[in-house]
Amino acid sequence: MHSILAIAELTLRRAVRSRVFLLLALLVIGCIIGLPLVMKSDGTLAGQVQLFLQYTLAVTGALLAIIAVWTAAGALALEVEERHIQMVIVKPVRTWQIWLGKWLGLMVINLVMVALAATTIYGLLRWTTRPALLTPAEQTRLAEDILVARRAAQPLWPEGAAPSRANALTVAPGQSISWRFELPPHIPAGAVSLQYRFLTSHPDYQESVTGQWCIRDGAGQELFQQTVSARAQETHSCGIPVELAGDLEISYLNTETSAPLTLLFDAPDSVQLQIRVSSFASNYLRAWLMTLARLAFFSALGLTAGAAFSTPVAVFVSMALLIISAVSRWLQQVASFADAESRLDWMVALGEQTLRAAYLALELILPPLQRWDPHAFLAEGLFLSGALTAQAWLVLGGLYPALLALAGAWLLRRRELGLPTL
Repeated sequence: MHSILAIAELTLRRAVRSRVFLLLALLVIGCIIGLPLVMKSDGTLAGQVQLFLQYTLAVTGALLAIIAVWTAAGALALEVEERHIQMVIVKPVRTWQIWLGKWLGLMVINLVMVALAATTIYGLLRWTTRPALLTPAEQTRLAEDILVARRAAQPLWPEGAAPSRANALTVAPGQSISWRFELPPHIPAGAVSLQYRFLTSHPDYQESVTGQWCIRDGAGQELFQQTVSARAQETHSCGIPVELAGDLEISYLNTETSAPLTLLFDAPDSVQLQIRVSSFASNYLRAWLMTLARLAFFSALGLTAGAAFSTPVAVFVSMALLIISAVSRWLQQVASFADAESRLDWMVALGEQTLRAAYLALELILPPLQRWDPHAFLAEGLFLSGALTAQAWLVLGGLYPALLALAGAWLLRRRELGLPTL
């Protein structure tokens, strides 16, 4: 254990002496502070907060991932090329101890970078939404409706009956449609909001559409009713100031009279209930813990690549795998899409099959990073559970680094060190 900690300390000292640590910290802070200067929201408080969180978290997360992969790929590869590794390898230290010590040192750097980024983003968010800039009503809405963590409750659909673009639920003028929900008991009043999104039969229609929402319990008793005016292709929400629990029926009545519009609900989550279950601060902390778990995997990936290749090749391989893991789901969907015309060309079909097989193989090797992406949760105000965070650490911070450590130690043991440079 002493050898591992000593190698971790040497990794940290080298990073501080090379001033890479300071440069990376300034880069992260500069991106966080500079992004709000070039962003423009829709003018609403909710839009401002959501846009700020969405862009700062996404850009900072991507930047931290690139930094983790780049520094890890060079941590071993550079020491091999500069022959510093020989001063360690000749001592009674195993290759897995070298790998683990490097990884722990890099994780300390990742921890400091995550703490710095999280503190800067949170401080900037609180500064831009400080009480001096908001009205009392906006302060209340910020605390009770925007900066919260909610769990989404989806409608209950019979098997195969969920709506889609090809089979959307329609509401003609003067007609109504209903959804069934099942909520847990003891939800306090004001903790639930109704969120909805719809299309219209006239895509060019830009005016608001009037309608009426009604909520009834399992016995048919009316609990809540509200008339709304909302525009199509936008996400809307309305608070529900009454207690809700158990079996519910939520209906929408199309009362639009200025134009004969039919409303279309074309997704399973076009209508959902958002239940407030946690504070923003605790959700924010869990999100950054999940980000740190992702960085643990990226550092392990870069270290193993550095044990096998030279610095440029290790960085290239690590970055390529990072990009593939980030866009694998989208590329797989592209690869699996084939229209009738492309099927007539056997070369196109062969290329699609090859691409699909390649990404299916990569999906088996690389972890499903989209499953543990915390940025979407925070930007949308969705609850990030502790179980999901623990699962991310178990897989990204435990299982995959352990497998990569075994591979990295084996590659480093077989690598010829101290070869003359031509």
